[in-house]
Amino acid sequence: MPAEPSWDSNHLSDGSDKPKIDDNVLHVYNMRLCPFAERVMLVLLHKSGLHFNCTNINLKSKPGWFLDSSLGKVPVLLTNGEAIPESLIVCDYLDEVYSEDKLHPADALQKARDRVLVETQGQMLSSLYPIFGKIPGKIFSNDEKLEKFQIVLKYIGDFEKELKKRDVQNNGFLGGTTVCMADYMIFPFYERIVALPHIVAELGDALRIPSEMEAVRHWMRCMRELGPVQKYGLSPECLAKALLVYQRRVLFFFFFFF
Repeated sequence: MPAEPSWDSNHLSDGSDKPKIDDNVLHVYNMRLCPFAERVMLVLLHKSGLHFNCTNINLKSKPGWFLDSSLGKVPVLLTNGEAIPESLIVCDYLDEVYSEDKLHPADALQKARDRVLVETQGQMLSSLYPIFGKIPGKIFSNDEKLEKFQIVLKYIGDFEKELKKRDVQNNGFLGGTTVCMADYMIFPFYERIVALPHIVAELGDALRIPSEMEAVRHWMRCMRELGPVQKYGLSPECLAKALLVYQRRVLFFFFFFF
């Protein structure tokens, strides 16, 4: 059995040599801390026995060969000499081509409902990112971060209602008793929400998911038990440490956090 790709390896920067790509093996341009790239990695790991390789890209100093073969963003899936960008497009492709361990529901209407949920929840990133990330030319005060978190809480509240509507507290996942595509597409955002008290330690509990959001908390516990999440996901503490390293513009090996 082929060895699993090393996703905790060095991130390649401008001036680095282009890696050798085997057109017969799926290859992902990845960034270890990117929630969109994480979507693709989780889907790849979900597909039993699927062999793939990955190359980590330093998004603050992108190699020229990466810019020439992509939109300048990760993830990018390389397959049969083609480059497929954007996480949702890549994940749809993978689920259609590798139909074992299917993630999308068979019912077209339910698939549409799931996509609406994914798109709606994804809109929270514009408020979530300023809390833990750095935006060039803008520094957010703690008061501004708390204001942003109030917006994030509205999205969490909407998600809580949807989870209860789908009886996730008894079933475990948006897809019922088994994980579905929407679960994997939304999880990376909540992985970062749970890490906020560690990332912005001075605000601590003020950035926690409220205890009354029982469905969200239960869903997160169920997601954490999945094999792909256990392999690729990061604990709140590790994610916080790694983000601090990234914000200092250092992108070497992340595995020393694990």
